[in-house]
Formats: sequence, structure tokens, C-alpha cells
Amino acid sequence: MKSRAKLDLRLSGPDVGESLFSVLAPDNEGAPRGLRLSMTRRGASIGMLIESDSISTVISNLLALLRDVALFEEVWLLSHGTGGRVQRA
Repeated sequence: MKSRAKLDLRLSGPDVGESLFSVLAPDNEGAPRGLRLSMTRRGASIGMLIESDSISTVISNLLALLRDVALFEEVWLLSHGTGGRVQRA
């Protein structure tokens, strides 16, 4: 059975999108056989697609990507003087 997960992120601006994309892209090259990861970026949006024959592989890779995004967010906020807290409208 083929499994697939798609994650779309809308970031606060194109500079954030470019930075996150450049951080995530090297980690997602050379995936093991049977796993397909693809990422696209358009301005402040990043799309990620994970495909595998195993649902557990898709879920574990999706969770790893989400952890990486959360870590990026924390570092980004700390480095831009917001005290590491998400500013919500």
C-alpha cells in the first residue's frame, strides 16, 4: 500500500521561506529506497510531500520534519529579537 502525506507551510515572509527551505533541503536529499521526499518553495510558502510503501515511514518522517520546523522557528525568533515566543495576532 502506498502512503502519502503533504505538508504546506505559510511563513511570515519570503525571507523566512528561503531560510527554512535552505535549512531543510540538505537533510532531505538521498532518502532511503522506498521513501520519496520532495519540497517546493514559492515565496513565503513551502510544500513538502512524503511518499512511501509504509505508513509508519511516512508518519515518522513527517514528525521529524515538524520537529525541524519547530526548532527552526525557535532559533529564528531568538535570533530576531522576539525572545523565542511566537507573536500571534
